Amino acid sequence: MISANKLEYRDLYKHFDGLMVFHHVSFGVPAGQITALIGPNGAGKSTLINMTCGVFPQDGGQIFKDGRELRRLSAAGALDLSLARTFQNVRVFSTLSVLENVLVAFPDQPGDEPWRIFGRAWKGVEERNREQAMRFLERLGLANDAGRRADEIPFGSQKLLALARATATGADTLLLDETTTGLEMSRVPLVLDFLRALRAEGRTILLVEHNMDVVTDVADSVVVLHGTVIAQGTPQQVLHDEQVIREYLGRIYSA
Repeated sequence: MISANKLEYRDLYKHFDGLMVFHHVSFGVPAGQITALIGPNGAGKSTLINMTCGVFPQDGGQIFKDGRELRRLSAAGALDLSLARTFQNVRVFSTLSVLENVLVAFPDQPGDEPWRIFGRAWKGVEERNREQAMRFLERLGLANDAGRRADEIPFGSQKLLALARATATGADTLLLDETTTGLEMSRVPLVLDFLRALRAEGRTILLVEHNMDVVTDVADSVVVLHGTVIAQGTPQQVLHDEQVIREYLGRIYSA
């Protein structure tokens, strides 16, 4: 039977130097939906994204993308499997402009096929990529920064740039690590609208997030990680789960 999940985590374990990060982690990320992954600091949310992309190996269990088990992925291998991610500690190409940071992510590049540089075919590709990149930047409020060096814009704007760049890869599955952290509150609605548009296109999103207003606003389902998966369901189901309130939400959020 073909799974409706884009990603599946089965009985996943991870430890560092004998310290257990999490154990018996099992959940699915349904295709075409936004799944929020929440939990306290140190719960292993970013570690799980790194394991999905092949940065860290799992110490037990399995990870599947479209039914294919993921093992020993490189960054290029993740993109080949239509996986793209952002980082909690933002990473931009500091010497490139904001626009160039997005342009380099497009899979269709004239230089990929040398014959394209002869004649004018490459100009059409460049123009199309530039127009699409500017649309991403406009939707995220970065159009006026397009010509600036990426390391000159504020941290929150770099977070938005990272989201635009991951989207430009065309990957059908996006792993987004604390996209709204460091943003001015006035810019959060831009992210929410952007994520909804990605979902409408059919993209699948695993969203690591601490802002529970963002989670309740945009997520279709929520997974709570705290040593293991302690709850999963719709946002409202999770927000009213007694264990979740006692071990996590009760400290930061009034349901």
